[in-house]
Amino acid sequence: MKSSADITKFGLPILETKRLLLKMFEDRDLESAWRLFNNDAVQKYLSPKNRRTRERMKITLQNLAKNWKERGFGLWRVSGKSSEEMFGYCGFQYLDRTPEIEILFAFHKDFWGNGIATEAANACLRFGFEELMFEKVFAVTLPENTASRRVLEKIGMVFEKRTTLYKLETVTYSISRGNFEPTEDFYKLSYKNYD
Repeated sequence: MKSSADITKFGLPILETKRLLLKMFEDRDLESAWRLFNNDAVQKYLSPKNRRTRERMKITLQNLAKNWKERGFGLWRVSGKSSEEMFGYCGFQYLDRTPEIEILFAFHKDFWGNGIATEAANACLRFGFEELMFEKVFAVTLPENTASRRVLEKIGMVFEKRTTLYKLETVTYSISRGNFEPTEDFYKLSYKNYD
C-alpha cells in the first residue's frame, strides 16, 4: 500500500466516470449528508451509530479531508457530472479497527436501482488497486441487503463468510488486486488541492 504522502502529494484525488464525479466533501454538502445519514430507508442497512445530528455531521465532514491526508484514502461525495447534487458517498475505511481495508457506499433512495452504486464502487476499487496498491479489499453488509450484495458481486467481489461486525450480523465479501478486472468504461483520475 502506498503511503498517504505519496497519494496526496498532488492534492486530493477526484475520480470521474461516464456519469459520475467523485470528489471531496464540501461545507455545502452538510444538509444532504445529514439527510442521507438520517433517512430510515438508508439507515435500515447501516450501523445505528451512523445517525448523526447536524452538528456531528459538520464535524464528520471537516474530518474527511484530514483523514485523506493522514491515511491516503477515505470517502468521496458522489454526484452527477452535470449536477452538483450529492447522490451519496463511496470510498474506503479500515474494517472494524483492523488493518484490513473496507469499501463502503450509501446513496439517497432516489438514486437506487440505476447502476450508480456499481459505477462508483468500481471506480473506487480501480483507484484502490491501481493507485493505493491495495492487495485485498473487503466489504461488509447485512445479509438481507440484497441490493448491496448485487453491487458487490457486479464489481467482482466474492462472498467469504457470515460474521458479526460492528455489533451486527453481517456477510463479508472480498476481492484481491489480482482478481480485479476494471471495466472498459470511462475513468479519469485528477487531483485538486483543497487547502
